[in-house]
Formats: sequence, structure tokens, C-alpha cells
Amino acid sequence: MEYRQTSQSRQPGRYRRKKSSDWPHILLFYILPFIVFNGIVFFLVVSAPKATLTIAESADYLSTEVTLKVDSWYPTKSVTMSIDGDEVELTKGKGRTYSTTVYKNGSVQATIVNLNGMPLMLTDHINVLDDTPPSFGESHIEDGILTVELSDSQSGINFDSVYAVDSAGETIEATMRNPEINVFSFPMDAAGTRVFAQDKAGNEVQGTFTSHKEGGSEVLDSVDTDSDSAEEGGETV
Repeated sequence: MEYRQTSQSRQPGRYRRKKSSDWPHILLFYILPFIVFNGIVFFLVVSAPKATLTIAESADYLSTEVTLKVDSWYPTKSVTMSIDGDEVELTKGKGRTYSTTVYKNGSVQATIVNLNGMPLMLTDHINVLDDTPPSFGESHIEDGILTVELSDSQSGINFDSVYAVDSAGETIEATMRNPEINVFSFPMDAAGTRVFAQDKAGNEVQGTFTSHKEGGSEVLDSVDTDSDSAEEGGETV
């Protein structure tokens, strides 16, 4: 009987130690997995795309390449790009890279949507293309010779495109006076000399010059100009 009583008195102590040793097991196999699992689920639900949008420099001022690189590993549901609101076709390159060739300046917008529905929108502005015609600068007339200055801020003046037409429709070849500042001269037709010039991107400007006598000297009147950009299909004469 004494042996049984001693054995029974030790059982409560062993039971309490067994219960206290269950907490590491519960923490390791129940609580931590629950936290980790829910953390992963939360990340998958709210994970947004990561990407970079790059506009390349233009070699000819007529076209450039816009590249979209998706940097995140999360699967994407859709990748789209638009220029001034018009969707463009994308070419898939190595990895998760998409590109398109653009022929006009404008606002570019890229939208990436992850498989979980989370979107990313990137915007930039293309301004590396030359869509602005040259302009006339200082002009004057002396001894029957019209001298005009042309300027172009991007691709530069195409010297071979500069010429004039007199009031009878005859072509007048330009004489280069100063190539560094784009100064040209022509024999002046007082009834009207029309000067044509293009930049290297094909944008054209036209200017009509007239003159009148004043105090024995010939005075240049105001210039009537007209211009066309290459992308609008401006006439090349």
C-alpha cells in the first residue's frame, strides 16, 4: 500500500511537466505556421508590380524606342502601352522586357497588372524627336541681295534643301554665307522671293520676302511664313 501511495503522489507532478512542455510544440507547429501562411497570403494579395520605363535617345530624330522592363517576379496578367491615348503594339524581348518604336513626340503611358489584380501605371513624355520646322531669324536686303538666317534646335538645317523661287516661278540657288549660323543669300525679287528650307528630319519652313523703295534704299517688308512637319506629310519641293 505504501508503494501505491508514493506512486500516486508523483503522478500530478509528471502531468504538469508534460503540459508545460507542449507550448514549444504548439508554437512551432501551429502558431508560427499560421503566421507565416497568412503573411504569405497577404503578400500575394497586395503585391503590386515593379517596372521601369525607358525612352531611348534618337539617332535620326525621326524615331525612338520605348522600353518597359518588369522587375518583379510576380506573374503579370496584362501589359499595355499607349501614346497620347492610342494603344501601341509591344514586342517582347529577353526576360520580362517589352518595347515599341515610336515616330512622334507625345505622352507615353504603360500599365502593368499583376495576376492578383494589383496595377502599376508609369507615365513619361517623349520629346527627343524633331517635329518642329526650322524658323527664320534675322533677315535683311542690301544691293539687291536677300540674306536670311535659319535656325533649328534639334536635327539642324539640311543645307541641300535651302533654295528660293522668284515671282516668275524660277528657282534661285542659295549661296551659303555662314554655315556656322545658317546664313544664306539670294538675288532679291522685289515682287516676292519665296525661300524654302528643311531640317534633317524633313520638317519644312517657307517664307515669302518682299521689299520696297524708301528714301532711295530698298527696305525689306515683313515675312509671311508657312511650315509643315515631317509627320504631317509636309510637301517637299
